[in-house]
Amino acid sequence: MKKAGRAVLTVALVALLLGAVCVGVGFMTGADLSRVYSTLDQRYNLGAYQEAYTEYAGEVLGAVTEAWQEPAA
Repeated sequence: MKKAGRAVLTVALVALLLGAVCVGVGFMTGADLSRVYSTLDQRYNLGAYQEAYTEYAGEVLGAVTEAWQEPAA
């Protein structure tokens, strides 16, 4: 199980690092956040579902926090 956790953590860290590099390159080439948001909003309709996304993210974060705090069996 430790190997699986380490693999998941490694993949998550690589994805986070790759995302940070992409954002950094985007800012260096003149991108701005309003353009990114408008593009994503046009494709995924973020404005209509923003409250639902926020609520879902809160529920997921709460479940992860709860699972993290439970003692191992």
